[in-house]
Amino acid sequence: MLLKAFALLPDDLVTELASLGILTSTDLMFSSTPLEIYSRLSSKTISFPEFEACIKVILTKLATSGQEAVELDQPSQSCFKMETLTSLDNYLDGGLPCARVIEISGDNDSGKRILLLNCVLMSLLRNREIEGLWIDTTGDFVVERAVQILEYHQQSLDDMEILLQRLHISIATDMESVQQIIRALDFQLALVRTSSIQMKYIVIDSVTSLFGPYLSAVSSQGHAIMAAFMRYLRDFAKRYSVIILLINNATLMQPRSTARAQTTAEVTNPRSVFASTIRKPALGPSFTFMTDATLWVSLWPAQEEDEEKFTTHVVEVFRSKFSVSKYLVKW
Repeated sequence: MLLKAFALLPDDLVTELASLGILTSTDLMFSSTPLEIYSRLSSKTISFPEFEACIKVILTKLATSGQEAVELDQPSQSCFKMETLTSLDNYLDGGLPCARVIEISGDNDSGKRILLLNCVLMSLLRNREIEGLWIDTTGDFVVERAVQILEYHQQSLDDMEILLQRLHISIATDMESVQQIIRALDFQLALVRTSSIQMKYIVIDSVTSLFGPYLSAVSSQGHAIMAAFMRYLRDFAKRYSVIILLINNATLMQPRSTARAQTTAEVTNPRSVFASTIRKPALGPSFTFMTDATLWVSLWPAQEEDEEKFTTHVVEVFRSKFSVSKYLVKW
């Protein structure tokens, strides 16, 4: 920060420091010790105690106010959580925590979208003062599906209309459009922090179609774009205590090949408890570490022959920063 921006500093001191090449607070703090800098000043400019007092003013202006450990722990205790499945919520200590970016991956027929849509709608049903944003990047969102879920839970037409008004749907098929939506929401939330309505969910369905076209084996530019956007999402989630849910597709596990031999045998995913899992989340191995957790949704491997009307699914916690990994739930 420029020294002339500090109104409490004497003008003659700022002018003389500038003549010594000290223009910013960084120059003043780290170029030399206070005593060495003072020795280079004119003897009539200021006394050394007054010079130390000026440095203290700058430090006070730039420093962040301290907080006690109890105060830092309070937001985590009152953090909003999204309920999912009963057994999974018990494992996650009440549900998916706020201020997190969570990846939900699986094949197209795994049921990941239905599961997430159910969780979002039920959360909106339980909490009348929250809102959610669903960003559809593929144009596959079907409103009738949400209506069917609410009808299953015996909601009237008036209640469904009120609830669906709090679930905002945006269609954005490219990275630029998604960034514009998120940044516009960022600006809006910064202005209405005291509003009674709170945005608690952001779903991007899916991130595969957003990042996929940018990723290349011969260039790192696409990876840099993905990493920068993910850093922004994590900062956004922390600033507004929002749960950001990213739906990701699956890709086939690639067999490892060496210079001596190449194998074409199917490779199983070591993160899954099932030996039949031969697929993994898309977008490469680094994307997993850009989120706070990875949930893998798939069909139950051993489907019974008489299960004609119902399909059994399983949710596995591949990786998590707020719970123990390698846990599965059957539903």
